[in-house]
Amino acid sequence: MEQIEGLELMGENVKSKLKYCGENVKIYPMAKIAFPHVVEIADNAKVRDFAFIFAGEGVKIGEYTDIQPHTTIWGGGLTIIGARVSTGPGTVFLSATYSHAPGLRMVDGLPEGAAKAIGGKLEIGDDVYIGAGSVIMPVTIGEGAVIGAGSFVNKDCEPYGIYVGSPAKKIGERPKLDPITW
Repeated sequence: MEQIEGLELMGENVKSKLKYCGENVKIYPMAKIAFPHVVEIADNAKVRDFAFIFAGEGVKIGEYTDIQPHTTIWGGGLTIIGARVSTGPGTVFLSATYSHAPGLRMVDGLPEGAAKAIGGKLEIGDDVYIGAGSVIMPVTIGEGAVIGAGSFVNKDCEPYGIYVGSPAKKIGERPKLDPITW
C-alpha cells in the first residue's frame, strides 16, 4: 500500500513522533498534529477526530484532558493545557497574534518585514471546562474556571471563575473542587 503524504502526522501514527507521549494516550484517526516534535501529551489524554494542533513553540496537554472534535490549537507561541481539561467542540486556542503597527500587514507568507507575528503564552489551569465554539487568545485561565460556549477570551480568567460572552466577562464562581483521591 502506498504511503499517503501527511498520514504519519494523523491518529496513532503520530505518537512516535511526539516529544512526549504518556500511557493510554488516544489520538483518534482523523486528528492531525503538525510539528509533533514539540508536543507533549500526558497519560490518559485524548485528542479526538478533526482536532488540529499546529504546535508553534510547543504544546503541552495534561493528563486526562479531552481535546474534543474540531478543536484547533494554533500559533507561534506556547500552549499549556492542564490536567482534566475539557474543550468543547470547535474551540480555538491561539498562542500568537499579529502586530498591527503602522506599515505592517496581518497575513502569513509575505516578504520579510511586511508582517510580524507575536508569539505569546496561552496557559489553561487544571480542571477547566471550555464550552463549544470558544476562542481563547494568549491568556491564563486559572484552575477550575468555566468558559461558556461561544465565548471570546482575551483577558486572564481567575481560578474557579465562570466567564461568558464576547469578550468574556466573569458572571460568577464555582465551588472549589475536592482533592483527587483516586
